[in-house]
Amino acid sequence: MKKIICLTTFTMFGLSLFAQDFKQLIAEGTNTVEDIVEVAERHFDSVGRERGRGYKPFRRWQYFAERAMDETGKLKSPEFYYDELENFNARINNEGLLARTVVGTWEEMGPTSWNATSGYNPGVGRITSIATENGNQNHIIVGSQTGGVWKSLDGGTTWTVLTDNLANMDVYALAIDPLNSSTYFWGSRNGSIFKSIDGGFTWSLHSSLPGGGQVNKILIDPTDTSKIYCSADGGGLYNSADGGLTWSTISSSTGYDFEFKPGDPNTIYASGSYFYKSTDGGQTFSIPSALNTWNQEYITGSNSWILGDANSNSSITPKTGNAMAVFYIGDYSGPITRIESPVIDLASAVSPELKFSFTQVSWDSDIDALKVLYKTSASGNWIELANYTNEVTSWSDITISLPNPTSNYYIAFEGTANYGRGVTLDDVSVEATNQGIIFSEGFETISNDFATGPKMIGVSADNPSVVYVLEAENSLFGGIHKSADSGVSFIKMDHANKNYFGYDSLAEDDRGQAPRDMDIAVNPNNVDDVHIAGINTWRSTNGGLSFNITSQWTPYNANLENVGYCHADIDILEFVGTGSNVKLLVGSDGGIYRANNPTTVNSDYYTDLTAGLGIRQFYKIGVSQTNIVVVTGGSQDNGSSVLGLNGSWTDWWGADGMEGFVDKNNSQTIYGTSQYGSFVKSYNGGSNISYLTQPDDKGGDYNWNWVVPFEQDPIIQNVIYCAFDEVYKSIDGGDNWTSISSNFGADIDHFKVAPTDNNKMYLSINGEFWYTINGGASWVQSSLSLGGGRINEIAVHPMDSDKIAIATTNGQKVYVSSDHGLTWTSILWDLPNFSAQALVWQDNGKDGLYVGMNYGIYYTDNDLGDTWAPFNNGLPNVRINELEINAVEGKLYAATYGRGLWRSNLYNETLSISDFEFNNFSLYPNPASNEVNLKWNNSEDVAVRIYNTLGKLMFYSKNVNLSNDYKIDTSAFKTGVYFVKLNTSKGEIIKKLILK
Repeated sequence: MKKIICLTTFTMFGLSLFAQDFKQLIAEGTNTVEDIVEVAERHFDSVGRERGRGYKPFRRWQYFAERAMDETGKLKSPEFYYDELENFNARINNEGLLARTVVGTWEEMGPTSWNATSGYNPGVGRITSIATENGNQNHIIVGSQTGGVWKSLDGGTTWTVLTDNLANMDVYALAIDPLNSSTYFWGSRNGSIFKSIDGGFTWSLHSSLPGGGQVNKILIDPTDTSKIYCSADGGGLYNSADGGLTWSTISSSTGYDFEFKPGDPNTIYASGSYFYKSTDGGQTFSIPSALNTWNQEYITGSNSWILGDANSNSSITPKTGNAMAVFYIGDYSGPITRIESPVIDLASAVSPELKFSFTQVSWDSDIDALKVLYKTSASGNWIELANYTNEVTSWSDITISLPNPTSNYYIAFEGTANYGRGVTLDDVSVEATNQGIIFSEGFETISNDFATGPKMIGVSADNPSVVYVLEAENSLFGGIHKSADSGVSFIKMDHANKNYFGYDSLAEDDRGQAPRDMDIAVNPNNVDDVHIAGINTWRSTNGGLSFNITSQWTPYNANLENVGYCHADIDILEFVGTGSNVKLLVGSDGGIYRANNPTTVNSDYYTDLTAGLGIRQFYKIGVSQTNIVVVTGGSQDNGSSVLGLNGSWTDWWGADGMEGFVDKNNSQTIYGTSQYGSFVKSYNGGSNISYLTQPDDKGGDYNWNWVVPFEQDPIIQNVIYCAFDEVYKSIDGGDNWTSISSNFGADIDHFKVAPTDNNKMYLSINGEFWYTINGGASWVQSSLSLGGGRINEIAVHPMDSDKIAIATTNGQKVYVSSDHGLTWTSILWDLPNFSAQALVWQDNGKDGLYVGMNYGIYYTDNDLGDTWAPFNNGLPNVRINELEINAVEGKLYAATYGRGLWRSNLYNETLSISDFEFNNFSLYPNPASNEVNLKWNNSEDVAVRIYNTLGKLMFYSKNVNLSNDYKIDTSAFKTGVYFVKLNTSKGEIIKKLILK
């Protein structure tokens, strides 16, 4: 039986690699959304789209990518938006140094907490990362997927947001400098790394990883903080020797985890598709022999070969000296070793031969199947020794004579497989005759049953030599491996037919979302106390031999099984503390939880620390038209919730909540949807629900739009509409449906009914706009051409049924039509180059129109002319998914994707500067040098920002009272012009500051 060796850099593993390929395309940042979607859909055609296959996370990505892409179908980089926001700030600061009184008075509406009686899987929002100060459990920072970085100094009792001013709030990894607790790092999309040196008050874009990707882990050397390690899903594994300013590549495929060997920061473990180890402080990394790569089996005898140093792997050059190294390189013009390099002395060899076996299947005819190359010195040129291109399906045994018997040899194998196929080498050896005796040096493998799925690493100070590797396979539990010799060799635990990444408490289902939901943590007091997570959390007390569940994803089942409740989908597990004060922190799609006593499992196992985190990711909202406002909203992972008459939030439906609305005549009747258009209804404000029929149910195929349009008729009670590839109408509140259109042949993205004329309806499909003026009897396609752009939103004027505005991904951003879509006019004007996401008209007699973008809200009307006024006072720089107005109270509501629900008074040009007390604000001395004083004769707390002329935020503090002198240290600022901005409840003030 052959012992299979897979060369990791060019072997392709069919389905496993195919599953990751669309993620790699995303990470590259240069591909069109359409191309990525095509590759992803082929993948899910193969593995299925049912729950736990990763299809939901992909569809979420697709929804937002299609809303954010430009006319070319590509996405802007985080760096683009970082620069664009600074440019916008610089423009606003320079345009007018005066009080701005009509820029919005935004207030946060939540939700910022949950209770166990609301919904079947209650939570607040997604926590992707956690970091704590060494020796101080009270100092915690957490990261939300789109809600930024938050800080607590009291162990999670209260929280402060740190990133509302930034151009990027997508957080996936966090670290606190172990030697300076005021220095934070966080990692985002496209390999972006941000840094703060003042405890999170201000941030800078520190660097970007060479391969991009979504940053998974940032690990800082506890003894030398200039040494940092970073992993990125779809990007790779990296290390830095200059505090993260520049990065070197360890592996360029993908990256998941880093861990130090406890007590020895010179030994570092890393994981991507493979497990890596460094023993020289991160200078070089190798794949240990236990992972189906090279391992030496020495042949001994009376005249045996003289064996050289076996630990000759290098990340830069191959082994030098009077020896031969067998290794793989990805690009033989610049060799990079990926395996250990066994060494043998050829000084007295006679007729040395290289022998190996290989098999290959379905190679691309334009690509050489397998090259064998050699050179005779480390600095020499590579020479092709053999080239194999014929397609074969059985093993081929190859013998090649080495041309110069007494030379040094550097042998390389290189191959590029057709998509989804691979080449496999076996029985690699060098044979020669010495004094009539044939000797052979073979390089085989130790089988450890490691696959190439994502891997996470667990270690414990209790026994630093023990290493656990948790592995996923096709999104499910793939195994747990244990090493007792610091990662040199592993054994795989026997967990046959178990899946700890699913929903089932006995680990017997076939669902999972790894590596999105996947982690491992080992108790620092007990190396056998191992905790892993997927959908739920699990614990082993015997070193990974068996696991029992410690949490369930619904409060009901958690109580029933006497385990903890933790919101589904665990992103991170982290042990903190030492000795008797050890605790386990958990980050999930519902928030942050803590096991105060990780060794005692019961129904009180987890304590929720989420209260105060405003990180809800709303897709859509519905606002009542009553004087006590009721708001329903649908959000990612936390279902549909309602802000009721009592001012409190209730989670009334699960899954991913989407569009919803409050009945126009009865604010206790609310409607909601989940992904793909499942409809629900409540007659009592969300206390109980009824399931409505779906008129065009595709069952398990899940091919409908992620967010299905769902609207109420503005005039006739109990008439509602939904849109799939046809428009459907119900006259009995959703029990029965009738099609009022032909089949459009594609999913409808947006659908609206004119508020004053329900015969006029509008819809969009990608970049196409359609309308009817006869209640759906006939539909007409508009001549609108967006040049590859899409429509993100349709808004119909509240008093003019023929006036429509659309938000687009086209470069012109916003268009208006006054003839129900026959002709269109761009009103781009001076909008910043952000992405237009949401629109709403204001009934103020002036055609007031608000546009919500991925950074901020902007307003225009007939009086303002060809300009947009920023309407962002107090609003975070967060994506705006929907805008709605309650005309009774005169408030504008914004659904944000990451910072919950926000509310502001409507635009009001009648506010005057005298009302704003502009003249009471003093800034002195000016010019200043090392210090500037601020004073405002007003008792209100304000936010203070200082920008340079390029729009970069240099200083930020909120909840500041300026009734007494407020001093700001400016000694670290360069000389020049700056702008000081105050944000108050009535508006904002900007004054120029000169530093000399």
